[in-house]
Amino acid sequence: MQKLIFETERLIIREVENADLDSLFAICGNDELMKYTDNGAISKELTKKWIEVSINNYATKGYGMSAVIYKANMEFIGYCGLVYSKDVNDYELIYAIRKEYWGQQLTTEMAAQMLWFGFETIKLKTIFTSIDPNNLASKKILLKLGFTELYTKDGEFGNPTIYYEKSSL
Repeated sequence: MQKLIFETERLIIREVENADLDSLFAICGNDELMKYTDNGAISKELTKKWIEVSINNYATKGYGMSAVIYKANMEFIGYCGLVYSKDVNDYELIYAIRKEYWGQQLTTEMAAQMLWFGFETIKLKTIFTSIDPNNLASKKILLKLGFTELYTKDGEFGNPTIYYEKSSL
């Protein structure tokens, strides 16, 4: 059964489930969509494992990586969530959406609501995020959402990464 996490004007954010494997892999296995992630595109097997980890995170922590559904057509268009990051030893905002949905402010919409969820529902004090220095679209989103750039260093998989933080009010 699908469990709603929250809704925005145009999006439904819900817990990811095993039935989402093909839709999630269409994103996670896509070289273009994953070119700015530290580890790049991943296999269908690793995508399945990520769903399993997320389901366990919901059961043990109450949150994790979530499915993003576009209300207008009820399609799975991406993922977002709060996940534990070894790099910052804390929780990190993650997100990605299918290319045909770029440029519509959907990422800003879902990320802003995920931040609210993290601060207000989960009661996190700080949320981190990290991006590839060449990901100018994400940098613009993060600055719009009030993130502060902390530093640049090599990420978990050895690629240059800019780290950001945002504290609750």
